[in-house]
This record gives sequence, C-alpha cells and structure tokens, in this order.
Amino acid sequence: MSTLSEFISRRRGVERRQALNKLLNYYIPPNLRPAVNFAGSLTPQASYEGAVMGFEEALTPGASISQRVGGVGKGLSGTAGIAAPLVVAKKAGMPAAQAAQEAFQGFSTGANYAGNVVKDRLNQPGEMPTLYSNPIPGLLGPNGKPLKKEELDPLGYQATKMRGILDETEVDLEDLGENLPRIPRSWEEMENKYVIPLYGDRTSRGFLLKGINDLKFDMPVYTEGGLDFMRGPAFQEQNAVWASNSNIIKRIADEAEKARIESKGEDIFGMTGSMAPNANDFATMTGSAIAEQIKGAKITRKGASDFNELVRGAISSDFPGIRSPKLREWIEKTSSPKRKAFIRLIDTKPFQEQGFPSVGLGRYGVTDITQRKLPPGMFGMGVSKFDELQPILRKDPSGNRPGILVPHSTYNTQITGEYFGSLPPVPQGLVFKDVYDAMEGGLTKAGKPLTSAHKTHAIKTIMPVQKLRPDIIEGILGYVSSLEK
Repeated sequence: MSTLSEFISRRRGVERRQALNKLLNYYIPPNLRPAVNFAGSLTPQASYEGAVMGFEEALTPGASISQRVGGVGKGLSGTAGIAAPLVVAKKAGMPAAQAAQEAFQGFSTGANYAGNVVKDRLNQPGEMPTLYSNPIPGLLGPNGKPLKKEELDPLGYQATKMRGILDETEVDLEDLGENLPRIPRSWEEMENKYVIPLYGDRTSRGFLLKGINDLKFDMPVYTEGGLDFMRGPAFQEQNAVWASNSNIIKRIADEAEKARIESKGEDIFGMTGSMAPNANDFATMTGSAIAEQIKGAKITRKGASDFNELVRGAISSDFPGIRSPKLREWIEKTSSPKRKAFIRLIDTKPFQEQGFPSVGLGRYGVTDITQRKLPPGMFGMGVSKFDELQPILRKDPSGNRPGILVPHSTYNTQITGEYFGSLPPVPQGLVFKDVYDAMEGGLTKAGKPLTSAHKTHAIKTIMPVQKLRPDIIEGILGYVSSLEK
C-alpha cells in the first residue's frame, strides 16, 4: 500500500483488510503486540468502514492538525490507532513522532505504552524500515515495566544501555576443530604448586564468527583466544601457551625464573583469570567483528561526521572514516590502544543515539561460550607449566633465538610451556590469598575501602607467585563444593 489515498479509494473487502494487516505488521514490533492485543492480523469484525471514514477525515483539506490526527482512530482498534498516525503524518503536516504521541491519548494503557515506545524510536535519527529491525529500548519485564540496563545486560558487556536482551543474542559460530581437547583437572592436583596470574580477555579460539542475530558478516572473523591459546596451533607447533606484548611476557618469564630459584627448583605454573567483558576491545578480532556490524548499522550523516572528526583528532589521524571500505583493514592494523579507544568511543550515549551498532554484541560474539556468563576475576580455566630454558618466542627474534611460527594478530611475543588442564573457576581471592589477606581492611587514598577492582589491579601490578598450600586448597574446595549443593 503506497499511500493512504490508494487504500481508501481502491481497496475493497478482503483486500482492504489484508492491506491494513500488512501495514500494522510493518510498524508494530513483536514484543509490543501483546500489549495491544494484536496477534498479527485484524478480524473481519473490526469496523473497517469506520476506519475508512476516519482516514478520510484525516485527509480532509483544511482540517486542523488535531482533527487530522484524531480522525485516524475512528472505528479502529488500539493497534490500528498506533500504526495509522505514522501513515498520515506527512499528510497532516506534522512530524510522525508528534502525530503518534497525540494520537495515543485516550487509548488503552497497553496501546499508550506501546505507542510511546514507537514514538521514542521515531525520534531517533536514521532510517527506520521497521520498528523491530533494530531492537528498540523499553522491552517489557515480568512486571510489565521496561527492562533496566542491568536486566538487559547483567554482566556489563556494554557501557550504554543495550537495545535488546544480551542473553537472547544469536551468534553464528563455526568450530574449526583446531584446538586440542581441554583436560579436566581437580584442585587437589594443584596442592603445593606455585602459580602466576595470567589475566586475559574472554575471547574464543579456533572459531569463525559468521554473524550476529540477523546480520551476516561479509567476511567471517577468526578468533585466536584467550585461554584456549594454550591448546591451539601455536602450542601444537612450538609449545606456546600464552601470548602478549613483549614487556608482559618478559616479566612473566622473569617472575617464573625468580620463583623457581627461591623454591629450589619447583615447577611454576601460569593460571588464567577472567577480565571484564570490555577487555576484549584490545584484541584484533573484536575490532573486526564491530567493523562488520558497522556495515549493517544505520548511522546518521551527522553521527558519522562527528565520529570521524573526533577519531581523527583524538585517536588516529590516519582513520579512513566510519563508512570507508578500508575500515576493517584499519582496525586490524592499528595499535591495540587505538582500537580500544575506537570501540569505547562507539560505546557512548551520543553515538549510540546516532545509530552506531551495539559493541556489546561484538564483544559477546567473540567471547568463549564457556566464559560468557563468567564474572571477572575467576581463575583456573587454563593452566600450563612454564618451560625453564628459552621460554620466550618473539615475532622478530635476534640472533639464533627461535621466532614465532604461529603468530597472534594482536600480540608479538609468546611464552612456551606444557599444557596442564582446566580447573573449575574460582574467585581470585581464594587463589592469591596472601595478597588478598594483606589488603584486608585497606583504604584508598580517599579513605574508602578497597574494592575487588583495586585488588585486581594490585595482583596485576605485583604479579605474585602463590604457593597453593593445603589451607588455600581447602578454601577453594569449600567454594567449589558450595556450588554443587
């Protein structure tokens, strides 16, 4: 139905009903249909002649705005009263959002609520082919009220409020079968062993991310891990168990050697710990996924212009532009700090309101399935014993030192060892108990109690080597046992 006039003058009987049904399906998002008792089609009992009269009144030359807007509701259900103003807004000489807002007055509570959600979406800039092609804010919870940010995204994958429920996100992944199986281990096997913390992002390894929800990627994104790096091709080729920047890997190797000497030759293990969801921003693969999301986003011209100006002025002067066909290439080649800043900028309210994609979905898409709901600071899912001699592999080695055969696109240095296995994840305070106990009752410079974030920062800074004494293992086993009850 191209115009309302065509609907009035040419449609008859069943054809007219079908056209109106199509119109309503076009504008009413599925999650709002129950609120207005709309199941996707109108019954023949509805007063279509009254509807036509109302439409004709809305289009009468010289009618006031209130008469035009009011006319759309005559003889129609509450659902049609939401859809019709959107059609006649242009004829009525007013913005669609304003027409919708005025037309909703006097309808049922459900129609009022649904109508206001529609109005809010209409007020957002950018094209709107359907109200539900881009999930809209205001999803209903069990109490009938709009879901809050923490209900949509309880683990904080996005700084801004997400447009849909994160847990309902559909991720199209293909397992390439590159990884060795995880070896299940028990914490009893770790008694009296020495461990070093390996904080890492939650990215998966050995998968192709092909799309998120209805968006199919033009180019799939290859994921490189994560804790499963220690089971992938780099380990299979050169026994590489962890990758990072050269200064971090050197410090890990130095701390391991120091602990080996102080413990009189004991084996030293690296143990992975989960970081916050936005730690994925550092990785190349997260940027690649968001670059694919951008291709399907309805970013406004103003939003694109403002973003380009800000990125070029504050992040990288060589930024090709948010709509450039070279965007993904730039994201994958730029430095990790710049990539992180780029992603964090998208995750701000001004740019989310300008149609930029939900970066939380990109972060979620590259996250290891077994870690999607894992809180930050959980340790044990990846454990490896570090090699003693020549443990460091570099992208550009000097002399006769070995180079990297299986590079990681984000990091230039790797450390070798022997994969041990995977333990039930437990809070960091139970593993690195000595550091935690030393900070108990501590205060910040402002005189406030230290939070878990402060303690995490301390562990990262100190990089302690912890001997897992029997009392520590006992506390860990007590925690694991409590989860099984």
